[in-house]
Amino acid sequence: MTGSIGLQALEVIKKLGSFRILAGTYHTNHNLAQKLAREFEIAKILCTKDDYDELFWLMEHHRPDVTLVCVPGFASLSVTLKALQTSRRVLLASKEALVCGGWLVKEAKEKNHCELIPVDSEHSALMQIYEPEVEKVLLTSSGGALRDWEIQELNRAKPEDVLKHPVWKMGKRITVDSATMVNKGFEVLEACELFQLEAKQVEVLIHREGLVHAMVFLKDGTVKMHLGFPDMKIPIAYGLTYPKRSFENKSWPNLIETTLKFEYVDREKYPAFYLAYEIEKDYAKRTAYNAADEVCVEAFLQNRIKFTQIAKVIEKVVERIEANPRDLEDLKSIDAESRRIAEEVIECL
Repeated sequence: MTGSIGLQALEVIKKLGSFRILAGTYHTNHNLAQKLAREFEIAKILCTKDDYDELFWLMEHHRPDVTLVCVPGFASLSVTLKALQTSRRVLLASKEALVCGGWLVKEAKEKNHCELIPVDSEHSALMQIYEPEVEKVLLTSSGGALRDWEIQELNRAKPEDVLKHPVWKMGKRITVDSATMVNKGFEVLEACELFQLEAKQVEVLIHREGLVHAMVFLKDGTVKMHLGFPDMKIPIAYGLTYPKRSFENKSWPNLIETTLKFEYVDREKYPAFYLAYEIEKDYAKRTAYNAADEVCVEAFLQNRIKFTQIAKVIEKVVERIEANPRDLEDLKSIDAESRRIAEEVIECL
């Protein structure tokens, strides 16, 4: 609850005034968590740095109506599966759960008759405009902080350069992932899982204004577009109160001043993004893709590798992983092995 999504969710809940928060989690920011617990009268706050056992017990005990999952990384898969077992509605802000274990998430959703609502701005947008006879969908991307850098300059990019996102205010990992567009690769795979699409049906274009979040292309030539200011509180509120829109905002883009320009995603500048399309059907390689990225982002932020080496390490790790995961334990093993290989590759750079 102390991360970007968690803090914005608390703002939304405060404004709506109709939800009671049973529990919240934090990773390291204990002081902020204590402050928020007092302000929002949260009965229980948990540190999830070491394990999730107490959280899972709480979820079983309280059986909440709504659980918001915004745990970063591979750990979000276990939390999402438990939330689907214990909640009526799960708001999913963690892409990695579907990237790594999409079939497990969908099985749990069906088995427990639970609602699964995406909180990503793009997937929330798709949900609002989607209809069955879709030929393809389009997700937009900002292009990240280095979108105007020449390719030959990327090698000298520092963490402080990459963390200056031009549109969204987010956590460090997702901001780096926006610059490599690994995040958008995750979103392509997430869209495939949520809307039963093939990756070839999910197009991505760079859209600097950040006003259009998604489009759907229908077989009769119609294109439906979701447009609005880049504000994560809107999809969070929509997920909480769906199918109603109870969040009062009334701030709309000035259409006279918009240009709505779009650009292709440069394969040379964003190689890690295109890798997502190549591993669409392989959950083992998708898990490796995420694990290697987690390791690489941390290494980059610690100045252990260069920005351009992120994609190279991810590709090497994905190449080396061959497996046929059957359950969560298999995925955990693949995740651990992928992290080990990523560290090994980084040491050899």
